[in-house]
Amino acid sequence: MSSSESASDSEPESVAVSEDESQSAIRQDLKGMSFEEIMQLKEELGAKVYKEAVLGSKSAPTKKGKTKTDLKRLNKNRPREMSSRRQVPFLGAEHRVERKKEVELRDPRFDEKSGDYNIETFKKNYKFVTKIRDKEVGQLKKQLDQVADAEEKKKIKHTMQRLINKNVEDKRWHSKQHSLKKERDYIQKSHNEGQQPHYLTKKERRAKELVAQFELLKSTGKLNKHLEKRRKKNAAKDRKRIGID
Repeated sequence: MSSSESASDSEPESVAVSEDESQSAIRQDLKGMSFEEIMQLKEELGAKVYKEAVLGSKSAPTKKGKTKTDLKRLNKNRPREMSSRRQVPFLGAEHRVERKKEVELRDPRFDEKSGDYNIETFKKNYKFVTKIRDKEVGQLKKQLDQVADAEEKKKIKHTMQRLINKNVEDKRWHSKQHSLKKERDYIQKSHNEGQQPHYLTKKERRAKELVAQFELLKSTGKLNKHLEKRRKKNAAKDRKRIGID
C-alpha cells in the first residue's frame, strides 16, 4: 500500500474526530447557558444549523423515484419486476370499468321491467293532464292576440289545435268507457235476474256512439259547425272520386 493511499484513509478519520471534539465542546458551552439563551441561540442560527452543530444530525437526502434504468431486465425475455407497493388490479377490472360506462337504453313500452300496460289505469292516473292542456290553450289564445307575425301565428294556431284535439280524443275515450261500463252493468244485472241480456253488435254500438256525439254537439252549440265541416269533407271526397280538381 502506498503512502498516498494511507494518507487518504487517515484523513476521514481525523475529520470525524475533529467534528466529535467540536460538538462535545459546544455541548459543554451550552451546559452553562440558561434555557432562554439556548432558545435565542437556536432562533439566531436556525433549527437546521442548530441540530447539525449540536446534535450532529443532517437532513436525510430526498428519495428519488426509480428511473427507467432501474427497471432494466437482465434478459429481454424476462418480465420486468414491478414494485410491491403498487396494488395490482384484479383480473378483468378493465373490462368491468368499460361495462359500467355503457349506457343501457330501453324502451318502457316493450320492457318487462316496466310492468304490463293498462290503458284504463294510465288514463285514470293522467286525467289531470286535460286541465293542463286547457290552461295552455288559454295562454296561447292570449299570446295569439299579441303576435303580429303571420308565421308565428300559424305555429301558435297549430299548437292550440293539437292540444284541443288531444283533449277531445281523451273525452271521447272516457265517454266510450262510461258507455261500455253501463253495458256491462246491464248484462250483469240481467244475469243476476235470470234473464237473457241483449248483446250489442258493432254496428249497434257505433250507432249509439254517433247518437251520443250528436247530442253532445247539440248541447254545446257546435252541431252546425260540425255538419258544415262534414259536408265539405264529403264534397272533397266526391270531387276526388270523379276526378274534378
